[in-house]
Amino acid sequence: MVKKAHFTWSFVACIVGQLTIAIPALAKETLRVLLYPYVPDRLSLFQKIEGEFEKANPEVDLQLVDNPDLVADYYSGGLQKASADVYEVDTILLSDLIQLGKISKIDFPKENFSKEAIAAVTRNGETYAVPHWLCGNFLFYRKGDTELASAKTWNDVSTILKQRNEALFVDLKGSSTLGEWYFTVLSELVGVERAQQSISQSTLLNSEVTTSLTSLLGLCPDGFCRSNDLHDRTGYYSRAFIARKSSAYIGYSESIHYGIQYALDNCTSTSGCLSINDIAVRRLPPFRENSMSKGVGWVDGLAVDSSLTGQKRSLAISFINYLVSEAAYKTVLEPEWMEAPKYLLPARLNVQISGAPLYPSFLNAHSGRETGTLPGLNNQLRKLGKQLDCALPIDRSDIETQKKCQQ
Repeated sequence: MVKKAHFTWSFVACIVGQLTIAIPALAKETLRVLLYPYVPDRLSLFQKIEGEFEKANPEVDLQLVDNPDLVADYYSGGLQKASADVYEVDTILLSDLIQLGKISKIDFPKENFSKEAIAAVTRNGETYAVPHWLCGNFLFYRKGDTELASAKTWNDVSTILKQRNEALFVDLKGSSTLGEWYFTVLSELVGVERAQQSISQSTLLNSEVTTSLTSLLGLCPDGFCRSNDLHDRTGYYSRAFIARKSSAYIGYSESIHYGIQYALDNCTSTSGCLSINDIAVRRLPPFRENSMSKGVGWVDGLAVDSSLTGQKRSLAISFINYLVSEAAYKTVLEPEWMEAPKYLLPARLNVQISGAPLYPSFLNAHSGRETGTLPGLNNQLRKLGKQLDCALPIDRSDIETQKKCQQ
């Protein structure tokens, strides 16, 4: 629970005759934290973190910086404008915050994290955030489907599904989503480093990227994958996959939470829904066999506001150390009764999460992914995403995009 009071008074009645004395209680130290907003049940997640941290540190008042504008505008200037003591930063924005002087360098035990996670928070040999979550797209399919499990390229996946007359779901709407896909496919063609250099210098679409993504859309039924309405329904495609509306689904690790929760809440043994034990996950296959990339991934890292010094900075670092501890990961990620695993991926190595059997597959599929680090990359990708939205087939019900793309 977010507490607004910074100083409280305890009234102790010390009666000497008619005298009552008001004795001030010690003020709590406030720590304002801005956590990454796009996670399942974010407010519930924060309440768990707040409860455990304040129980161990009763002198601290932990406050969440959270409002509708920040959630809506995190990638379009919201994070840069926000004010907090600790920021959870998608590392595509890290270089921008460093250039603004908003965050300071921070050191941490590197041996606790993968080399990919460390690379994502490092700029010019200095670390500016502590890795918290790993992020990226995965291919979900039904356990026992050996053909999809062994498919080497998207062309193989396409051949398999078309022969079976089966569908795949993927959300290809939203400027950030499309920008990420553009970067992913371009990285296959030229490598991650050349891809981000090219994107930073130009927002002209690469035709081969557009062609590749158009071919992927060929696996989606009409009315899906390019729908604004379904894009805004968080977890829709995950739920549809669990309900067997498709044989495969592409999404972030945490997105499968919504599908599993749907099954727990709505399905019986005769409903035909997939259970948590019916799901398999793998790395995305490349669009061509001689791909120049092992895939694109992202890291959410915890950074300290540059204005913090002394005791306040020490408190911020203490909170960050707690968040990336195995105990905190278990508090947040181990599901309670009738709760689906959140399947956020810990950046810390060797964290064991009970009740969530897909974690080993996720972490294996994520290994080796690289990330973009250049300043301004996020803005460039969002611009490319808007162009790509017009270059890809537009859903016939999406009148807004049709009008926008005709201008």
